[in-house]
Amino acid sequence: MKRLTVKGDKWGSTVEDEFVRVLEQGGIIVHPTETCYGLAVDIFNQDALTKLYRFKQMNQFKPVSIVVSDLEDASRWGEVDDRAEELMGRFWPGPYTFIVNRQRALPQFFNKGNAKVGMRNPEYESLLNCARRLGHPFTTTSANVSGRSENYAIEDLFTQLKSEDIKFEADLVIDGGFIGVQEPSAVYDCVDEQILRGEIDI
Repeated sequence: MKRLTVKGDKWGSTVEDEFVRVLEQGGIIVHPTETCYGLAVDIFNQDALTKLYRFKQMNQFKPVSIVVSDLEDASRWGEVDDRAEELMGRFWPGPYTFIVNRQRALPQFFNKGNAKVGMRNPEYESLLNCARRLGHPFTTTSANVSGRSENYAIEDLFTQLKSEDIKFEADLVIDGGFIGVQEPSAVYDCVDEQILRGEIDI
């Protein structure tokens, strides 16, 4: 496991290069976001997705969201109608997940059986840079055991996994220190027009 230390949301090209390299090789990455620590894998790599679900001890049918680099990128992977586009334009980049119907461009094994996909455009410069450089989205899901609390420092994640007797399988850790306790992203289903988590002034 490789561990790199960063400060803030601008990691620099060396760290971003390593982030993209590990994703392309099918690795799993723990990294800071503007809300909590997250887990990234390449959604086009089925083995990496299997590793992610095992790491989180999560039901294989529970969907995970994706990081997109901008609104144009979102339309490649989801059916962004006028209403969804208006909301994304207002709230992105930021801690908001918008759920839309998925496009066929997404691999069938990703969120298998789900007709929709949740998309995030975080207010976090290096994560957006990495999505652009990778050329397609990666996962965004909290770095924790499924059903347990989110983590805001790497050591807290280590403690949580140890308490659950889970082997730490990350290939790369981006350590941004304690990032502060934040609310998770608000989630709005643009298809069914309902707020699923948090608050959003629609």
